[in-house]
Amino acid sequence: MRSIARILVAVAAVLVGSACSLQEPLPDPRADADEPLDVELFWSGRPVGSLESGAFALQPEYADGVLYVADARGWVRALDAETRRTLWFDRLDRPLSAGPVATDDLLLVGDRKGRIYAFDRASGEPQWVTALSAQVLASPRLTRGVVVARSGDGRVYGLDAEDGSRLWIFHRSVPALTLRRNSAPAVAGGTAVVGLQNGRLVALDVTDGSVRWEHTLREPAGRTELERMADVAADPFIDRGSVYAVAYQGAVASVRMATGSRNWGREVPSHRGLVGHGEEIYVAGDDGRVWALDRRNGATAWRQDKLEGLTLTRPVVQQGYLVLGDDAGHVNWLRLGDGALVAREQLSDIPIERPPVVTGMGDLFVLDARGRMTALRLP
Repeated sequence: MRSIARILVAVAAVLVGSACSLQEPLPDPRADADEPLDVELFWSGRPVGSLESGAFALQPEYADGVLYVADARGWVRALDAETRRTLWFDRLDRPLSAGPVATDDLLLVGDRKGRIYAFDRASGEPQWVTALSAQVLASPRLTRGVVVARSGDGRVYGLDAEDGSRLWIFHRSVPALTLRRNSAPAVAGGTAVVGLQNGRLVALDVTDGSVRWEHTLREPAGRTELERMADVAADPFIDRGSVYAVAYQGAVASVRMATGSRNWGREVPSHRGLVGHGEEIYVAGDDGRVWALDRRNGATAWRQDKLEGLTLTRPVVQQGYLVLGDDAGHVNWLRLGDGALVAREQLSDIPIERPPVVTGMGDLFVLDARGRMTALRLP
């Protein structure tokens, strides 16, 4: 019964992610903006193939002038971000489901059979492969020589970054009904913070996997399995001594990194994601509303409702604007100061499910589910 329930949730997630906006088509925001934003599309290409379901944590990565992309068929490619020239590529014999993740020296990807692959980031030479117990649905992270990776059956692994050998395992049971998404661990120093499917955050010591603290974002409640879903499916992040995280059907919260005690919490359900910038935290709500919250106390700085009904990506920041893709194939720019919608560009006729990537030059790269990448630049 548990496997059937998870299949139903996966189907529902695909249907939701593929749905069109609940709104009528939005007018061009530049027509009403005091300071309209002109966006230049300067390149489009197809460096990889299909990424398939948005449940897979396949999204582009940028580091030190290089864009890394991977697809569901097993292709991994490194591109010069300025010229878009291929620096190296590889084709694995397994369908990929997570990554790529760039670390100091390694590029990490995960597959549907539970394998973590490590490449030399500069040359693309394979370094090691390690098998986990189940499908990899979250991107791994590296800190202090330890790769922290999750498998879909509730296990978290600590792997030696030198050879991929297993250092420790942390395990918690998975509820009967969950979103078919896992959040990536957030790492800082010797600690990895993991968002679980039961609505909790757990902080692990990366040397041995022991628990430093636990914090409940949302206590599963309700009469049905659906009402009790409380996945922390959006990636938490660590900044200025606090962990910021959000639970599905639950709350966004700031938690002290040292102790796991709560600074503040707000009822803004999301499984899409959040980002911090300056003195504010930006959250893409499950209803399509976008929130700016004061990082000190969670107070609302602004809320943008014009995208309500759309399924949004995790927001990113580009040159004073908050940028989000949506399920209607558009990219949206909101002004950071007041949340005004100042530009909206249609790039695709299919949903944009992966968050855009901003390069060191300030250019924005957007990858759609078919593997087409588009590069955009602000004036």
